[in-house]
Amino acid sequence: MNEDLNPDHELFKQLAENPPDWWVNLKSDQDLYIDIRKGNYISVYYNGGSLMKLEWDNGYKAGIHHEYIPLARKKDYVSFEFKDNEISLGKMTAIDINDFDSDTLSQIKNRIRKFNENESEKGLQGKYVVENNSKELAKGFFIDTEYASGRMRIDLVWVDFDQKEIVFVELKTIDDARLYPYKEQNKEIEAIDDQLRKYHEFIRQNTGHLIQYYDTVYQIKKTLNLLPSFATAKETISQYAFIEKPILLVGNCTRDWIRDHADKLDSALQEVAFGRVYQGRTTFGFNVPKESKGLYSRKFE
Repeated sequence: MNEDLNPDHELFKQLAENPPDWWVNLKSDQDLYIDIRKGNYISVYYNGGSLMKLEWDNGYKAGIHHEYIPLARKKDYVSFEFKDNEISLGKMTAIDINDFDSDTLSQIKNRIRKFNENESEKGLQGKYVVENNSKELAKGFFIDTEYASGRMRIDLVWVDFDQKEIVFVELKTIDDARLYPYKEQNKEIEAIDDQLRKYHEFIRQNTGHLIQYYDTVYQIKKTLNLLPSFATAKETISQYAFIEKPILLVGNCTRDWIRDHADKLDSALQEVAFGRVYQGRTTFGFNVPKESKGLYSRKFE
């Protein structure tokens, strides 16, 4: 498994030694979170939407999805133009981003929220990262989102300082059909137990590589001052264990939903998940499950 992540890559060196104003502004915005990626690039997120993919190719190279770009406009409507019985839209231009000043970022955030609402899985993902990583004192933090290997995507990766462990976290909302493996399923939908079983097998086969990879991510984030303030005193996480089973986090539960589904779901996940966390719609704190509170097993099987 080649993770291809070099802490001495020119992108990281340039940002650390001579940070541009736009980079300082992005780092300073408390609503944004920044992930280090395989292939030596950086993703900047808001509400689960990628505001920037930043690379180095003899200079900075970056992009943003066109749907997230606000238009510069003086009026609420864009005019149609007519010529020789043909119709076209009048000229449109994007806003000046002004090194991502607060006004620019506010406009871009508004665009992203149109596609990733706060209650969506992506919106919740962003909320969990920002809320937990902005605390003055915490037991851990989310070091990564959207870890990718082939077609597999891991929603969240948690570093736990108390237990000295790293763990994959799969985030769902109660509207996700994959949460109900005990029901009749569309065969094209991968049920949550099958999904987590694949994650478990992947972790089991790559534990050493994953620990090394996330220690490298940690070192890069430390160099770029991207770690939460409470995490900066830790020199390394290279000696941490990687929990071999993922945690399921359901992020918008109601009491009725927990009453109707939690026991059946718990039963389906006993062999494939380390534990589960059922959270309400406005609760975003996260901790690794403990005995009698969502923990299935501490055995590395």
